[in-house]
Amino acid sequence: MCGRFVLKHKPATLQEWYQADDLPDFEARYNIAPTTGIVVIRDTPQGRAGSLMRWGLIPSWARDAASLPLLHNARGETVADKPMFRQAFRKRRCLIAASGFYEWKAVPGQKSKQPFYISFKDDTPMSFAGLWESSRTADGEPLDTCTIITTGANHILEPIHHRMPLILERADWDTWLDPGFNNTERLAALVKPFEADKMQAWGVSHAVNRVANDAPALVRPIAESDAAHR
Repeated sequence: MCGRFVLKHKPATLQEWYQADDLPDFEARYNIAPTTGIVVIRDTPQGRAGSLMRWGLIPSWARDAASLPLLHNARGETVADKPMFRQAFRKRRCLIAASGFYEWKAVPGQKSKQPFYISFKDDTPMSFAGLWESSRTADGEPLDTCTIITTGANHILEPIHHRMPLILERADWDTWLDPGFNNTERLAALVKPFEADKMQAWGVSHAVNRVANDAPALVRPIAESDAAHR
């Protein structure tokens, strides 16, 4: 799963990275949680562009959004068939920009799970595969929402958690973002763990457990003896 992540890359860096014509201004965030606005990249008739969307998908057909579960993640193995996601999977796919993400591991003898920070070794941005929807609030205001697709863990994540965000290679962006491409078999083939050799993970402070905490110190490694995964 993916319940918290980081975006510390600057807007200008992401605009160049994604070759986007437009990107919203935003500040670095080190503890992004569901229901907040996150940076989403889409292909539009005017070109590739970024926008802010609420993290937690609300299907356009939902009559009572308050009764829905928090759809911040969608399992990649079933996303093409689940009623909550299948229309978005066919027509409304996106990338979600990140610098890294957190996952928690149960440790024997430790009351609280140990948080880990996972990122790329070369510190380049991560591109999570996502889905988006347009709906309306109870007041009738337009609302764009999104979810992050997950897949099975690679060998970096396996000792920590059995799931991870679906991270897409640059070579797959055009296929994924093309709203006119609906070959579900080809899209389903993209649902796989990212190459582990390009990733790194280390233990971080339990301060990340509080959503109110949001500072660069959250991604710093704890003592070597506790950071069991590199």
